[in-house]
Amino acid sequence: MSYPVLVQRARDLVHRISKEVHSEYGLSSMAPSIYDTAWLALVPDKTAEQSRWLFPESFAYLLETQNPNGGWDPLEQSSRAVKYPDSLWLPDCIIHSLAALLALCRHFRLAGCQGSNLPEDALARIFHAKRFLDEKLAAWTLEGTTHFGFELLIPVLLQLLSDEGLSFDFPVKEELLVRYEKASIIDLNWLYDGPCQVPLLSLEAFIGKLDFSKLEHLVSDGGILASPASTAAYLIYAPKWSEKCETFLRHVVTNGQGQGNGAVGGVFPLELFEPSWVLTALLENGFTTDNLGVDQVDSIIRVIHGSLNEGVTGATRVWLPDADDTSRALLTLNLQGYQISPKGLVDKFEVGHCFETFDNRMPNRVNSVSVNANVLSSLLHSPDPSAFTAQIEKVARFICSRWKATGKFEDHWNISEYYGIMHMAQSLTLLLVKQAQGALPSISVISYNLIHDTVPSCLREALDYILKNQHGDGSWGELHCNEETAYAVVSLAHLGSHLAVVGENDWKTDLAIARGKQFLLEHWKHGSNNPDRVWTGKILHGIAYVGEAYILAALKVNRVNLAGFRGIHPN
Repeated sequence: MSYPVLVQRARDLVHRISKEVHSEYGLSSMAPSIYDTAWLALVPDKTAEQSRWLFPESFAYLLETQNPNGGWDPLEQSSRAVKYPDSLWLPDCIIHSLAALLALCRHFRLAGCQGSNLPEDALARIFHAKRFLDEKLAAWTLEGTTHFGFELLIPVLLQLLSDEGLSFDFPVKEELLVRYEKASIIDLNWLYDGPCQVPLLSLEAFIGKLDFSKLEHLVSDGGILASPASTAAYLIYAPKWSEKCETFLRHVVTNGQGQGNGAVGGVFPLELFEPSWVLTALLENGFTTDNLGVDQVDSIIRVIHGSLNEGVTGATRVWLPDADDTSRALLTLNLQGYQISPKGLVDKFEVGHCFETFDNRMPNRVNSVSVNANVLSSLLHSPDPSAFTAQIEKVARFICSRWKATGKFEDHWNISEYYGIMHMAQSLTLLLVKQAQGALPSISVISYNLIHDTVPSCLREALDYILKNQHGDGSWGELHCNEETAYAVVSLAHLGSHLAVVGENDWKTDLAIARGKQFLLEHWKHGSNNPDRVWTGKILHGIAYVGEAYILAALKVNRVNLAGFRGIHPN
């Protein structure tokens, strides 16, 4: 790909974001979710004189995407040359298929009064889906399942299907129901007391436990907590109709990645997460503001800056602030010449040995390697890094200890180990650069071994690990996919930019980067609305704009140019 074409594609991406981020509901490029779409297909239109479904197009999408084997599988396992591991794929297709089957059963049962446009083979579809799920549930084990809230979501779907006359028995059902009882014994009264900003909360997971008549105060311009599924569940179970929720869902159907075909993603909007991640991915890896469009970048920057409240922000305005999005927002702003202190970040999220993703308003605060690496990058790009030497040292030690403890990263937010490695490589390499530039005058005295031994050793091991684990086709990762490969290429470029890390491996690093870029050029389809699903949640998500940004960054990044920009000289 020629340099002008590469720059134009990055510019086009930023231009799209700059337009969408100012829309009334914000933006989300999250790939369509069968699970969330199924919940929309279940919403009756309670305002119509005659009974009908509010989103018949969502039900039509479910019919179109049912596989010949009876199930629903956004991961496209059957057609993949390299498969997702069963620990990821089985719970994913089970959650999607249970929700879609529920919609199919309810449409079948209410066809006479709701006016469903059922296909002639509707009953056969139900039987095929039941058979598919029987087979997958029989093969599923709870061990290794990491989907958020699966112990709540799956039992609720099983109960709703039982109400429709379908029951399931499978080896781990009893164990699953025990987990459900433990997970659901929580006091939900706090949801009735006032506004809620809990990220990734699934109201539909508490059907049968929640009094939906007491939740009207949760309705916002982002529906219910930026969740199409939760918003749909509210419309189904709340006694009072919400025009605001209906309008929100209609916008998501029309303007989300489905573009009117009835499908919706799992989160909408992500108007702060996506712009911050896209801009930092591009600007840290060789693109300039002039490349991306000064006016467009400035337009996005103003939105990010305006989201800060006491120095912190979240993935979307309807969620609580978190350390990850705050770090990326501060990094974005300070890369553009702002002089914003990370004091709010430190005050909110610092704990004894690291930074946690959420503050004490969340029951599970989550410590993550990638989040701490983003915190470190943000601290190092702050107006006065030396004022936060203690925090910088703490986070660097935490990251290195996690690498040494496991040999690789298993991150909370992304299934690819190379996602965590990439953020580690960027932040720890930057730490060495800042120390050499004199920006951290006391850290060499206080933490001599950290700077001169622990960090370089950790980075050299990471470099060696990436070089050894490149596949024959030039890709990386269990899935041999574009986004994982992009993470690895960016990692190598940053690791290879520092002589203390790359040593005599410069030619190996250059060769691996070249092979990785060639893989991307051969396999990446620009403009595809089917991004790699590597982001974690109640299902596995693909985020199109973020994935595209990392791929463009990988194609643009150059280790020698990075070194020259930082005033260091690799071989």
